[in-house]
Amino acid sequence: MSRNAGVMYKTELMTRTVLLLLMILQGLSLAQPSPAASFKDRVTGLTRKEGFFPYYWDDKKGEVLFELSSAALHREFLYFTALGSGVGSIELFADRSSFGSSRLCRLRRVANKVLVIEENTRFRATEGSADLKHSIEESFPVSVLAALPIEAEQEGTVLINANPLLVRDANDLLSQLKHPTRAVGGMMIRDQSAHANWQLDESRSVIDLDASGSFPLNTEIEALLTFTTDSETQLNQPDAHALSVREHHSFVQLPAPGYEPRQSDPRVGFFGREFQDFSQPFDEPLNRQWISRWRLEKKDPTAAVSEPVKPLVFYVDRAIPEPVRSATKRGAAWWNAAFEQAGFKNAMRVEDLPEGASPLDVRYPTIQWTNRSGRGWSVGQTHVDPRTGEIIHAVVQLDSHRMRTVNNYWQAAVPSGRSSEEPALDAFAAFDNLDPQVSKEQAMQNRLALLTCHEMGHVLGLDHNFVASTYGRGSVMDYFAPRIKIRADGSVDLSDAYMQGVGAYDRIAIQWGYSQGAPTAGPEQERARLDGIVKEMIAEGTVWGNYSDPRWNAYDDGTDPVNWLKQVLPVRHALLAHYGPQMLRPGEPNSMLTARFPLVYLFHRYALASAINVVGGAAIPLSLAGDGQKPITPWPANAQKEALALMMQAMSPAELEVPSGLWRALAPEENSDHNPEGFESSADYLFSPQDGAREVASLIVKGLVDPKRMQRLAVLNGQDANQPSPAFVIAALVKQGFAAPAKTPQQGDLQGVVQGEIADRLMILAADSDATPEVRAAALAGVHDVQGAIRKSATPSATLRQIDHQIVLFLQNPEQNTPKVKGSGAPAGPPV
Repeated sequence: MSRNAGVMYKTELMTRTVLLLLMILQGLSLAQPSPAASFKDRVTGLTRKEGFFPYYWDDKKGEVLFELSSAALHREFLYFTALGSGVGSIELFADRSSFGSSRLCRLRRVANKVLVIEENTRFRATEGSADLKHSIEESFPVSVLAALPIEAEQEGTVLINANPLLVRDANDLLSQLKHPTRAVGGMMIRDQSAHANWQLDESRSVIDLDASGSFPLNTEIEALLTFTTDSETQLNQPDAHALSVREHHSFVQLPAPGYEPRQSDPRVGFFGREFQDFSQPFDEPLNRQWISRWRLEKKDPTAAVSEPVKPLVFYVDRAIPEPVRSATKRGAAWWNAAFEQAGFKNAMRVEDLPEGASPLDVRYPTIQWTNRSGRGWSVGQTHVDPRTGEIIHAVVQLDSHRMRTVNNYWQAAVPSGRSSEEPALDAFAAFDNLDPQVSKEQAMQNRLALLTCHEMGHVLGLDHNFVASTYGRGSVMDYFAPRIKIRADGSVDLSDAYMQGVGAYDRIAIQWGYSQGAPTAGPEQERARLDGIVKEMIAEGTVWGNYSDPRWNAYDDGTDPVNWLKQVLPVRHALLAHYGPQMLRPGEPNSMLTARFPLVYLFHRYALASAINVVGGAAIPLSLAGDGQKPITPWPANAQKEALALMMQAMSPAELEVPSGLWRALAPEENSDHNPEGFESSADYLFSPQDGAREVASLIVKGLVDPKRMQRLAVLNGQDANQPSPAFVIAALVKQGFAAPAKTPQQGDLQGVVQGEIADRLMILAADSDATPEVRAAALAGVHDVQGAIRKSATPSATLRQIDHQIVLFLQNPEQNTPKVKGSGAPAGPPV
């Protein structure tokens, strides 16, 4: 290289270096602008929205800029999340207005960022010194939800880019997509099996101002988020690989002082906020719980009954059609009777949602119409102040399919009267003379009113009470199956199908949760007053139940499970005997008879499940020392044995049989999608009676040989020899299945289903490593008893020979030859 060329090269290199440095400095300048100098420039031309968190909208960049004063940077606030739009699927809990978390948050400025910090409210020192409280804060972690860049500053007020907080999966929908949560028996159960690998696509996610706004006490922002997957999925989205929904953010000012938290009582079923209180004395429990309830104060604290300072106002979604709309208002207003017992007159009002208002705006607690692609659950949800349990906002989701569920029950029970020339069924002769006030439409309205009242109970703070059926429809917080009775003349009586109004427990629970003592009463007097309410409730036999108590059953309706089953079985007989084409309306597809058939054939499914619970059961009320209740009372042995006999009867071939004439009327579906209300038949387009028998047998046998139930039987029998033992229950099953041959070939096929179910479940239990050795031994003895019964048969059927072969293989190698049970294809029962 020549000298001139070298000089030119060095000069060019220096020039490039200087340019590169200038570019880096310019980039740094853009990344870290001088806030004080650029505030006015940054907001020029932007739309400003006044409110709790004032914000600007930058339309060109698609950004929301929060304007935070120095005071805002040092105050705590409530942060709620929810889904602004839903997936509409029964496969996961992700509906329009499904609530996410309730958080207590604060902001902290660090350099050129503002951190959004969720406080840890699970560990506290409510009565402790400032030093103890500081110690607790330092002992447990907080969560930084987002770091928001400061884009401008002026006189202590900062302008921050809120998009990192808003354009994210704040509602944790990804978790739902990967591991859906489903409602099972009133409980939320997470599916841990692997699903499609979804992820958030930020390039297709934006702020959605259509459902955003800011008001003096709250700021509401929504973002449209897009989730993608490489898998072929169908969750009602148009594109199998992309699903877009809105997620809602609510920023809410802390409630004014004056709310008094109420300590929970384990004998009263309120939801609550649990935490550990390190200021408690060493001889008091560390764990505490404030119940969830609304702030309700008397105008006149000295009056026995007073109007509230501020009533609870709930708004009805404009999407709810009439006459359901009026029924929901009626059902919600039933709670005023309970509030009167608590000392409040006109505590609640129910109004129409203002046009254009969002159910997720915390100013509008809403009763909402929820649409899904199939029949699903209705839900009552609340957002609460995590510090105190005070309910701030609520949404009741009413499943729009519930109208159709009620209609299906009606159509399955009431002949259509489609032809005056068709002879009337003797057992249903009085149907045309039913009380005109109990029409199909009225039954539907009554059901929706009850449903609304139930879900309203949840948003008032109440948990389920599935023992309330044992004291006469004692609570709307129970699940009640339609009360269908058979009159003396054989006709069906639906006049009292659904409970109307709140029950005795509901009134007392609201009294305990919301009533106020004398203004001059001290803490000890108040505790004594509340304890007195509970003791009086217990003395009257009006109780909340333990989740494990045999009386804790959904969809039962009797004083005890055994009596309830005895009442249900003859109703099922009558419904099944007279079920047929006459139930269809003119022009209705014949396949609807097949779709509604499970409602009749499995009419006793809930009663059977309830009766199973008394076998190996003991009453275990929620009790405290000194309240007079017995902690454990084994279920009477005779009642257990009676329940067992009724279940064996329900598995008899005659009970499982489908009349031949009815079977020929169970038409296959037309050329359309499968109706999920019918059986998934193992015979494809023909209904298989074996499927029905398999569902009944599975429900009973699986329930009875549950490993923990078997162990309870062993424990109870050890305490009292009159109590049935595991061997006693297994012997009853073997006798029912294998003692006597069926009377007809058709019944023989159904008996074979029961025999296979019994043998398979006993082998599964004998090989269950989680079962106790004594339970496995009893199950293995039962397997040998089955084999012995088969080999005593002079002419064993093909089914018996197959069972014997399976047992031989199982005994040779239980681990490798444990049977796999076939599903019945029965449709989901709940929600009724």
